Amino acid sequence: MKLSTKNLIPFIFFINIKIIQSKAQPIEDDYTNKTKQASETKDIEQNIRNSITDEQLDSFTYGDEEFKLAIIGDSGVERESREVMKLTKYDALLHLGNYDYKCSPHKYFDTMLDSDRTYQFMGILGNQEGDDQCPGKLRDYEDILYEEMTNSKNSGVKCEFSSSKAMWSCVYKNMRIIGLSQNISGVDSRSEQLYFLKKHLDHATEDWKICAWHYYDKYYHTGKNPQDSERNLISEDGDSFYDYCKDHGAIILNAHDNVYARTHVMSKFKSPMIDEYDKHNDGCVVQIRKGATLDILNGVGGNEIYIEQGEEKDYSHWQKKYAKGENDENAKRFGGLFCQFNYGGNNKKAYCELLRINSSEKVFDSFYIYQNEDPNHVSYSQIDKNFKNDKINAYIASNNDKNNHSTKGDSGEEDSVDAMDQIVDKVFTKTNIIIGGTESYRALANLSSIANDNFKTSLTKNEDIDNGYKLDKTTNSPPLSMNDRLSLFLNKTKLINESSVFDQTSLMDNFSITSSSKKTDTMDRESINSNDAISLISHKFGNNSGANSISTRSNSFRSFSNIYNQINNNNVRFNTIARLDLMNETK
Repeated sequence: MKLSTKNLIPFIFFINIKIIQSKAQPIEDDYTNKTKQASETKDIEQNIRNSITDEQLDSFTYGDEEFKLAIIGDSGVERESREVMKLTKYDALLHLGNYDYKCSPHKYFDTMLDSDRTYQFMGILGNQEGDDQCPGKLRDYEDILYEEMTNSKNSGVKCEFSSSKAMWSCVYKNMRIIGLSQNISGVDSRSEQLYFLKKHLDHATEDWKICAWHYYDKYYHTGKNPQDSERNLISEDGDSFYDYCKDHGAIILNAHDNVYARTHVMSKFKSPMIDEYDKHNDGCVVQIRKGATLDILNGVGGNEIYIEQGEEKDYSHWQKKYAKGENDENAKRFGGLFCQFNYGGNNKKAYCELLRINSSEKVFDSFYIYQNEDPNHVSYSQIDKNFKNDKINAYIASNNDKNNHSTKGDSGEEDSVDAMDQIVDKVFTKTNIIIGGTESYRALANLSSIANDNFKTSLTKNEDIDNGYKLDKTTNSPPLSMNDRLSLFLNKTKLINESSVFDQTSLMDNFSITSSSKKTDTMDRESINSNDAISLISHKFGNNSGANSISTRSNSFRSFSNIYNQINNNNVRFNTIARLDLMNETK
């Protein structure tokens, strides 16, 4: 057996793990240690969070995939209609009905929808597609809509149609849209429409829900057709379709009245009641939940813009609206509503803009939508804050994971050295253990009991010891016993034994340092820390003279790495700390 430092050091580590696991006792109160550790960890985490910039977060993908939904109604097939569709890019288009006004079923789909479109398409029937407006054409419109929504171009949307094809429920990403054709001439009855709505909304689990139909109830138009204020075109005399969607937190979209009008968040639609959390809101932020939502009437897609008149235009529940204008100033300012859902990855947030053509003010209306089930205790700003905190946590975890799982390069031994350095950096920290010198000495002394008495090799033939501590080779030293050899070796190498307690940020005072039989000065508190330990290990394993320094480090750390894995896997926190140091060779 050849007693070399290369073999000795890993063996010291192994013995100490067993000793410390079985014998080490906490010196300080465990509660105090845990409190200090928690406080220090919290400070470190906060420093890390504060160092992350908005640019870093913006470049980090987190949360649900953001998508933009274009919402257009009453477009026709005019030149302006196409300009509206080009106002911005979008991922999906929801059309609220009235595709053309000439009973030409294929015209809109052949001339308006791009033949090579990449966006998804969903559309409901409008009154211009009904039997009363276009006798015998309704089935053609239904078939074309069905084809456009189920063909290969629309593979991102999964739809379920009624047997008549006049109603559908589609899922796009984390949104469910239910399209009805209530009161359109020639389609399913009111009871069938309500049944379809309940069937697909009752158990909807998607984050976002939308109810879409073409017509409106009497309180939700702006007066172009006064006769419509005498009846509910959607709900009729029964249960309110609006309130049913509201109870499920679904956004309501409709058209037919060729204006743009957005309500406050409503807690009741049948007899209009503004939600208490939205009464004094300026409209820039909308908070919806189960039991409170908004209705958006959007019929300015390109065919014509109507006037507003009568009491309907002055209803207090309108939050934002525009029509043709007293001097027809908006007559050609057609537009569409474009909403980004999962805004910034947040599945509780959306951002919407009503964009117009032929206007110096392209954006007429803009607002955020938050899904907030408890506005009494949680503000929308808290929703943003919570999401940002979650994103920061994910960002930190992602970067840690990249660091921990980065692949090795092809640079050979240097990669191995770098890997070992990472192990040292992780183990020799203020929350991990540095192996105790005193326990090491005691364990090594006990090794003499397993030594072979016939062990014949003398220290003068031990190359590792000879290299660092020259003996007088002119004399013939007699063979020594294992115990004597260990004692001589430790004395000659000035092995410093230290028994101490590592307490988060400092070491206890009065470290006793013994070299042979002499005591040296007590080491200064600040001179013993995790960085010293790292330097020490680097000195021992990395600063060997000669060309073999890298391979020596790599080989020696193999044993050390196994020990580190035991520490890490067992999740053991040790309280007894010591420091093994090799003093500079005395010249």
